[in-house]
Amino acid sequence: MKFQRWQRPFQSLLSISPAWRWLTAFAWLLLIVVLLLQPSGRPVIGPAAPPGPPDIARELYLTTGHIIGFSVMTLLLWWALVARYPKTQALIAAVAIALSLGGVTELAQTLVIDRSASWFDFLVNSLVTLAVAWGIRRYL
Repeated sequence: MKFQRWQRPFQSLLSISPAWRWLTAFAWLLLIVVLLLQPSGRPVIGPAAPPGPPDIARELYLTTGHIIGFSVMTLLLWWALVARYPKTQALIAAVAIALSLGGVTELAQTLVIDRSASWFDFLVNSLVTLAVAWGIRRYL
């Protein structure tokens, strides 16, 4: 009975057109890729990173961005994929895509001026993706 109350709002989200789901997920993926692969000194989106060694406030801000970005990305990927595939397969595919994108973007950052790959960022991206997947699976 308790879960039925929470399922009603989510059922309306699952009734949205698959085309809109894919468009939303793709737009978010594109935003995340641009944010992760833009130069820090001359960004396409957002302010330039402050010069000098990183401080704790800046690192917390950037880590929060990774947490929000990969949480929403995993949810949107699952939401788009579940329109076509069974829930478990959609979740596995969403996790695989998010983990792959996290690894590829971290490696690609080595090719961007004033950026470098970070094991910490990759770990945060992976843990957030897996935590969201666990939450989705628990909800299912």
